[in-house]
Amino acid sequence: MPAPRLRLGLRRPLPWKLAALPVAAVIVAACGYVPGLPPAVDIPPGVSHRLSVDQVQQTVQASVRADAELGRVLRPFRVTSIRLVAPFEPVSSNDPDGQPSALTFSTDTTSWVVSAEGTFRDCASTCSIYEAAVIVVDDARGLIVGRDPDGPMTLDATTAHGQAADS
Repeated sequence: MPAPRLRLGLRRPLPWKLAALPVAAVIVAACGYVPGLPPAVDIPPGVSHRLSVDQVQQTVQASVRADAELGRVLRPFRVTSIRLVAPFEPVSSNDPDGQPSALTFSTDTTSWVVSAEGTFRDCASTCSIYEAAVIVVDDARGLIVGRDPDGPMTLDATTAHGQAADS
């Protein structure tokens, strides 16, 4: 009589393993981002562009790096989504509480709409800092033409407008 086999781990048949995949997909969809994965990229067919996705990410990262050098870093930089939009295409984003905004915008050129996290700073008489933003990059010029907070904002009264403008 052969010796009995020891079962140290729980072995599930293939249907159980396959059933776990939709559950994992739902969790990923609910979170919106999984560390280590690249950002979601949406380039509609028929919309021509000059910049690559990497060039857009580098443009946004340079801006965030400059903002972070002015003060404390709120969170590490990462791009969560990049979307190419045609001229005059309406774009909506989320309010800082995460709910869809009633406000929409459009640009008169092909643009990239980037959702990113990091340290963002907008200065007037005082500086507002926030950790998530929607950034609009003009495709033809490669310049940031708009930025809107997409998360909680705080005021940083220690940095005056002139200091932020000098860098």
